[in-house]
Amino acid sequence: MTLKLPGNAPVLTWMHAGFYLLLVTSAVRYLLSHGLNGQWVMLLILSLLLAGVYAGGSLLLASGKFAGTWLMTVVLLWGTLAFMAPSFAWCAFPLFFACRHLLRGWEARISLVLVVLVMVAALARLTGGPDAALIVGPVAVAVLMLAVYNKIEQESLARKKLLDELTAAQAELSTSQQREGALAERERLASEIHDTVTQDLTQSLLLLEAADQLWEVAPSSSRSHMTRATAAVRGSLVEARSLVHNLTSPQLDHRSLAEALRTVTADVRGLQVNVTGGEYPLPAESTHALLRIAQSAAANVRLHSAADTAVLTLSYLPDGVSLDIFDNGRGFDPAAQHSGYGLRAMRQRAEQLGGTFTLESSPGEGTVTTAWLPRQEET
Repeated sequence: MTLKLPGNAPVLTWMHAGFYLLLVTSAVRYLLSHGLNGQWVMLLILSLLLAGVYAGGSLLLASGKFAGTWLMTVVLLWGTLAFMAPSFAWCAFPLFFACRHLLRGWEARISLVLVVLVMVAALARLTGGPDAALIVGPVAVAVLMLAVYNKIEQESLARKKLLDELTAAQAELSTSQQREGALAERERLASEIHDTVTQDLTQSLLLLEAADQLWEVAPSSSRSHMTRATAAVRGSLVEARSLVHNLTSPQLDHRSLAEALRTVTADVRGLQVNVTGGEYPLPAESTHALLRIAQSAAANVRLHSAADTAVLTLSYLPDGVSLDIFDNGRGFDPAAQHSGYGLRAMRQRAEQLGGTFTLESSPGEGTVTTAWLPRQEET
């Protein structure tokens, strides 16, 4: 079994460099000690062959293919050199790392024992006989080097695990943000549709039902209702096209906020629009939110309040803009559960821009709706 250790490129680089350094040093030492004797040619050929096999097979440390076969070939060539010239025994130290890096289980143990035995035999031949230090020394060095390698491996694997967990957490966070963004966009679209298309279609339906009831008894009134219904449907079509294109409000095109408010509330009987304070520019999102809040509140007055008087006041204050809608209709209990979407949408629009939304009402006492947005520079 082979192992690909993450993040260990510096270890492998030093292992390769150490092997070549020891190989060259051993060859030079032999030539300096023995000169050009009868086997120097064979040693040179074996050294070059070992260097070539090691260089070509080093790539297997990354891929893991045929690593065991390559390692045994290197050990065989090295063992032959160590037998002919014991000074080559010092090349065993990088091979300890190679055995530990490439192999696992019984394969690693057998290869390590084989390298130690070859090293001990070569050193014994170099000193002229067996010595306890020659046995304990290589074994101790091998154990120490393997302990260092194990520590590096554990830290590398722990780092990889931490990075994997971090990547997974980032992916989960990204997915969660995308999901929250999609939900927020759905909520925003729902608010836009509720405050525009839904309101216009509801009004059109009521006018058409009234026209149907008056068709025979009051033709002129019926035609008037149908004309108003047609206008409402046209307005709904304009709003729908605007939503599809860029989700802006056509009422704000080339007009002030006050003028747009008068347009969207014109169908509420008895509603008066007042503007107080010195008008100043507002960001597009603020004007859009105030327009939609007024549109939704006016629809509630028209559909549910049965009021004969209503007042919408737009106040430009030093610290922000206030929008108040009062009606003297039937009112309701705000603490009761209501299934309508409009009140929740109005509150969300105000709070998303750092403002506030309040509602005051009681049965038979009318209703006051107030939205306040902080003053911001136009962007």
